[in-house]
Amino acid sequence: MILPRKYAITGNEENLDVIAKMVSSKRAGALSQVRAKTHTLTTLKEVLGSKIGGIVLLNSSSYDGTVLHPFQGIHLTSQDAKDMELIKDLRKRGAKYIAASCHNEEEISIANRVGCDFITISPVNIASCHPEAKPIGWQRFSELSALANMPTFALGGQSIHDLSVAQQFGAYGISGVTEFWQDK
Repeated sequence: MILPRKYAITGNEENLDVIAKMVSSKRAGALSQVRAKTHTLTTLKEVLGSKIGGIVLLNSSSYDGTVLHPFQGIHLTSQDAKDMELIKDLRKRGAKYIAASCHNEEEISIANRVGCDFITISPVNIASCHPEAKPIGWQRFSELSALANMPTFALGGQSIHDLSVAQQFGAYGISGVTEFWQDK
């Protein structure tokens, strides 16, 4: 499996037309996550359906147990990653990719155990969308990344220009919300 090195995440937009433009077919070859926690998978499929381009994962908070298509997978919250029945169900329902949000050793151990395809480790730096979160810094990111049996993406305060820095600390790639929609 070859993943793009940049992973774009939508904000928790209420307006699905905004999300549709973000994950449009113009993003062929891109990796992204739809984080629309107030919408169900059924609603998202109805609105986004044929508009999706690239590898698009759904945040697990919107998963409602139906078939995932047109989404290629799920990005699990750290809480959902603990649910083995959910993971089995997702694979049965066509999840090509399963990713997870990780913040510590325990969550990375869980991601290893359930066979995630990749993870995000956060917050590396102060992020504008979560200014209250205490950043772990690059050294701690490196320590956590070394524990993962899969590719890791640095998340939190990342710029699309930070890839080389992140890779120096063991990241496969970088992830973010705002700036990441300007570039595949």
